[in-house]
Amino acid sequence: MERMPWWRRFRVNPLFFVAIVIYWIAGGGRTALIGFLAVTLHELTHAVVANLYGLEVSRVEIWPFGGLAEIQGLDAQDPYVEAMVAVSGPLLNFFWAAVAWAFLPVLSLDAKAVTFFITANLSIGALNLLPVAPLDGGRLARAFLARSVGYQVADQRVQEGGLWLARSLFAVTLGLLALGHIHVGLGTFAGFLYWGVWRSGHKGTYLAVRDLAERLAGFQRRPVWPVDDFAASSRVPINKIIGIMRPLKYHRVVVLDDSMKRLGVIYEETLLLALQEKGPGCPLGDLLVDRD
Repeated sequence: MERMPWWRRFRVNPLFFVAIVIYWIAGGGRTALIGFLAVTLHELTHAVVANLYGLEVSRVEIWPFGGLAEIQGLDAQDPYVEAMVAVSGPLLNFFWAAVAWAFLPVLSLDAKAVTFFITANLSIGALNLLPVAPLDGGRLARAFLARSVGYQVADQRVQEGGLWLARSLFAVTLGLLALGHIHVGLGTFAGFLYWGVWRSGHKGTYLAVRDLAERLAGFQRRPVWPVDDFAASSRVPINKIIGIMRPLKYHRVVVLDDSMKRLGVIYEETLLLALQEKGPGCPLGDLLVDRD
């Protein structure tokens, strides 16, 4: 069965049309449409770049104050591919802002509308580069932080950052409301951000396991790896070690007893096999017993 082209999976959420009507009645219909164009360009760019890397785009959906390009298998890609897909949207927004600014003097269009188009693209591009989930900058920050603190901690930090940003924006919205200023867009975006963090869930352990499962393919591409050593109690479960693993490293675990005497060394391929056969709660000491 022939796969449907990704561009046929483009959808506009019905709530967007409700928002357009509200803005149009309030006299801001043109502003809303320009913002819609900037968001659409952003999300379509994610889809196009993902498609170029051979990834399947499940859908592209535009909401009143944001959008979503749902890309299958993006989290399972090399961090470089994930970063390229993530950064492509903001970069295109900056590109169109620069083009509009450069041709503003010669465009036979309403200068006010063109200026807002520039502002909208700059705002959307900059906002999406904030290093919090579920924004594009959150993906970039997670990939960068994971190299120093491991996947699990990096994922927790960008998730918490997204929640605190959403709470802060909502508090600002309430503060402005108390002063007599209604900012529906700001409050809605805060809710959208909070929902996005909740929906994305924690992926730190999954990303570490993914790396372990793809070691052979990675080793064939890059035959020299730095080694990362850990020392852990024999009572520590496998998932604790998986959670602190870092990308682009080969991991080795020195297992110690309660008096810090070395009991043995476990390599990451043993951890992966035990994770599949015994589950994430299996203590490291049991792996040494099985090996003996």
